[in-house]
Amino acid sequence: ISNGGGAVLRAAELEGDWLDAVVAGEPNVLAQGHGARDLYDYSTEAALLMPCALPALGLPAAPGADARCAALAAQGMLSGADLKAQQQDALAKLHASGWTDPALRAGSISVGFDLWRAVGVGYASAYGRYAPDAHPCGFRYSALGVDLSPRAATDVERASWWADASGIPPGAGVGIVDPNPAADLGLKGLQCLRRLWTGDSADAQRVRGGIAETRAGLPRAGLPVIVLHGTDDGLVPQAFSSAPYVAMAQAAGRDVRYWQVRNAQHFDAFLGFPQYGAVYLPLLPYVYEALDRVDAHLDGKGALPVDAVIATVPRAGKPLATDNLAMPR
Repeated sequence: ISNGGGAVLRAAELEGDWLDAVVAGEPNVLAQGHGARDLYDYSTEAALLMPCALPALGLPAAPGADARCAALAAQGMLSGADLKAQQQDALAKLHASGWTDPALRAGSISVGFDLWRAVGVGYASAYGRYAPDAHPCGFRYSALGVDLSPRAATDVERASWWADASGIPPGAGVGIVDPNPAADLGLKGLQCLRRLWTGDSADAQRVRGGIAETRAGLPRAGLPVIVLHGTDDGLVPQAFSSAPYVAMAQAAGRDVRYWQVRNAQHFDAFLGFPQYGAVYLPLLPYVYEALDRVDAHLDGKGALPVDAVIATVPRAGKPLATDNLAMPR
């Protein structure tokens, strides 16, 4: 799933008989074709515009979002004479670049957890292969004190990272240190991250060069592949990732099946929050079902799934039931 889903689709390109089939859930994959966008591209775009756009969808404004709207308007990045018009312009810009309203609503989770900036900071380092102390925008990671100032991590904290950390700070006591003053509202750093995609500096070319190396090719001919994605995914929207990949592979005659799951987003773990659990359904049951069906097919006991858009039923606060999942048969 997620980065692992993208990785297994890349592995599917390799020749040989070491893979019998592939199941990829909500894959972070960069394909060829209409709508395909890299995570770094749309995450740095979202970091700048999404906090301002969400109120235009009727969602609560994140802390500091109104001030960011005004600052972006003052810099000419947004149009509008007042806050409401600026919010509408931010939404229009995201719509124009391919964001759907369901993806934006689920993307509010990433706004609330500062995940867009976290992705931009970490992935810029990874794609550009920078040393830990050489981030192109001056960011770094550190344990933080109660006043949020950098400090040395303790041995106990370091030992816990393997179990508690996601690998992408902030989290598990590790924070992102922004070299810019707090009064900047974080915009200077976010704009630097965005320019690594849109600009032409040596650093931008280095980051984009790393991204280009991740672009997916076709899976091996004859290899069964099942791709699953939530239609409401707000972190890795299907319009930018799995949909272009499936279209590319199917147009080339590859054996790729596609399940699109209504009312499913990227983070099953967040469904423990009542407001999310009432609206969204988990994606993992469909991944497990697809694995079972592939296993049965390989054993000669069943057929591979066919393409399906799965019309689920939100549980509205009630316990999860079979009828909610509407598993295709």
